[in-house]
Amino acid sequence: MCMNCGCGQPHDAHGKPDNITLEDLQKAGAANHQSLRESAQHILETAQLVQDEPSSDQGLAQPAGRSGAATARSAGGHGTPASES
Repeated sequence: MCMNCGCGQPHDAHGKPDNITLEDLQKAGAANHQSLRESAQHILETAQLVQDEPSSDQGLAQPAGRSGAATARSAGGHGTPASES
């Protein structure tokens, strides 16, 4: 749905290269060995972090990826336990 506009057409960027397509999200997930759902969850969590703490530029406690999320959780940091497969 140009994943960000809500149109329900995941492959169509509507002629606007700044829109995020399904393929964009899949490539980003593959770069970090994540499922589509994991990548989307990380985006939601990061958006919430930025909204809650706009001055924070440190991001999540550990890098993205299955091992990063698991390490972050075991160290008491952020992670995505609900999105892990």
